[in-house]
Amino acid sequence: MSTCVLVAGASGYIGKHIVQHLINKSYSVIGQVRTEEKGDRLKSLLNSPNFKYVVIEDAEEKGAFDKLFKEHPEIQIVIDSASPLPIGTNYEKRLIKRTAKGVKAILKSIEDHAPNVKRVVLTSSVAACMNAEQAQDPNFIVDEHKWNPDKHSAGKNNAKSAYFYAKANAEREAWEYMKKKRHFTLSTILPGFTFGPQCFDEDISDIFDTSIEMIRNIFDLHQADPVPDEKGLFVDVRDVAQAHIDAFEKDEAQGKRLIMASEDFSGQEIIDILHKNYPSVTTQLPTGHPNKDYANLKFDNHETMEILNIPCRSLESSIKDEYDQYLRTHGIIS
Repeated sequence: MSTCVLVAGASGYIGKHIVQHLINKSYSVIGQVRTEEKGDRLKSLLNSPNFKYVVIEDAEEKGAFDKLFKEHPEIQIVIDSASPLPIGTNYEKRLIKRTAKGVKAILKSIEDHAPNVKRVVLTSSVAACMNAEQAQDPNFIVDEHKWNPDKHSAGKNNAKSAYFYAKANAEREAWEYMKKKRHFTLSTILPGFTFGPQCFDEDISDIFDTSIEMIRNIFDLHQADPVPDEKGLFVDVRDVAQAHIDAFEKDEAQGKRLIMASEDFSGQEIIDILHKNYPSVTTQLPTGHPNKDYANLKFDNHETMEILNIPCRSLESSIKDEYDQYLRTHGIIS
């Protein structure tokens, strides 16, 4: 009998890739989704006897996962890839508190009702290692030991600061919970901006994630538009999915924060990649200032790479795969 893995947030951008990777490795997967419609759609796309889903609409509520764990004692691994997006402008209530509540809720349910769970992997973000200002500072070096230094008040009135603080706050809650002896271990995955194709072409019209929205907006630019002033650290979604699996499979990954970043990026660099590789179909895009305005942001994730040893895809490779999917699903190429 194959090992059973619960993936919370299974219908999300990263979640789907994780589920597909797990099925390809012959794991049995239970996916938590928020609606039956999303569950049915994912089940149809995967078309695998090794996948089933459970609907938990409000996964952030205390006890939300209790029934699931009671009914499925076969679960041995939990991957929590769910990531609440801001609802409205009350960032403290709808993002910061909601994200932390979700992390505490699932860990408490595992502790109380899932004695067979041995390893838990939580999707955090590289944003947990810095604040919004540090994320734009070319002299700041991100590594696995740094934390967002902001106080709680920093995230109350600004969406970007709220997102950065929410990620750090939720991950801190998880590690604080693990200070007492538990029957399971914890690893956290901290991706940068996550690019790359959707798991299925049928998902191309869906926007679940700010990273996808950023790239889609660049793909849809017109010649007279300015090149977006975006920059950050990049990683491909398929490498992020693999990291989640390695994080529970490898003993040395237990109790670790694992930063997934391949290189830095800027909006200009993405535009340059598109013009270089697709000259016949990118005439409608702006050119900006080619080969200028690159990000020059720094990171040091050698500890993560020593543990996971994942040959991460390049920005150019990831953007090409994502743009190929975009062109294919829009009928521009076959």
